[in-house]
Amino acid sequence: MAEIILVRHGQASFDTGNYDRLSKVGWSQSVWLGEHLRQLGRDCDRIVTGDMARHRDTAEGVLEGLQSRVAPEAHAGLNEYDFQGLLTPLRERFPQEWADTGHVRRDYYHNMKRALGYWTDGVIDTDGRDSWRGFRERIAVALEFVCEGKYKRVLVITSGGPISVILGRVLNLDNERICNITVQIKNSSTTTLL
Repeated sequence: MAEIILVRHGQASFDTGNYDRLSKVGWSQSVWLGEHLRQLGRDCDRIVTGDMARHRDTAEGVLEGLQSRVAPEAHAGLNEYDFQGLLTPLRERFPQEWADTGHVRRDYYHNMKRALGYWTDGVIDTDGRDSWRGFRERIAVALEFVCEGKYKRVLVITSGGPISVILGRVLNLDNERICNITVQIKNSSTTTLL
């Protein structure tokens, strides 16, 4: 494996009832990213995504921009944690820490960062599917899958949580730093591992 490009999905439909679909902006971001990669001559010979709709749709947009016919492979290990599965216990168990100022995005950021901290510390034991340890193990298995084969450049389209865990593994970061990275990774951003 020469190069892995980690991509966070395009902007999802925040605060609409179905987060797991790209907004119009998210679709445009995906196509633009593909066009940008094509202009840089950074085509890929393998694409691996999570199996969430926003991952698949981002891959479709990137492929359109790249003008590529590489068939994406899905691996459920690259799926994001269930953010509602973390936010609900935070709100129920720690109502005094719950931010509800009317600034939806700012409140979400505050609450998510707090919930992630409790999850990594084991205070919130699961997101409804995974413990923190289980989530990290699931991502490690997915990363092994990504590294299989003799590919020059692999594009991995996933979410901020899996990307931060992969970076934490590569850079030997503690849980706090991994959580800080998680909430900072922007839509359609790329991180390249050589």
